[in-house]
Amino acid sequence: MVVVQKFKKLFSIDKIMLEGGGVLNGAFLNEGLIDELSLVLVPIADGSTNSLTLFESSSHLPKAGPLNFYLKEIDKLNDGGFWMNYVTKQ
Repeated sequence: MVVVQKFKKLFSIDKIMLEGGGVLNGAFLNEGLIDELSLVLVPIADGSTNSLTLFESSSHLPKAGPLNFYLKEIDKLNDGGFWMNYVTKQ
């Protein structure tokens, strides 16, 4: 991605944190730019049919294959949830 190359060249940024939605996350995933995944799982249920996804792809873009993540660390949170950190095998 051009923007990532500019971050590196202009600002010497080697690592960024994505806090976008599924489309932004999916774009970075599709470009092979995600090497770590941090997820928080909380004990809340929502049965709505319009739930958001973590990664989304557009039919207008070429789709890369699936990316496997491996559990690096897990922490139990005070509310009964979990904070899970995953890495890719590269």
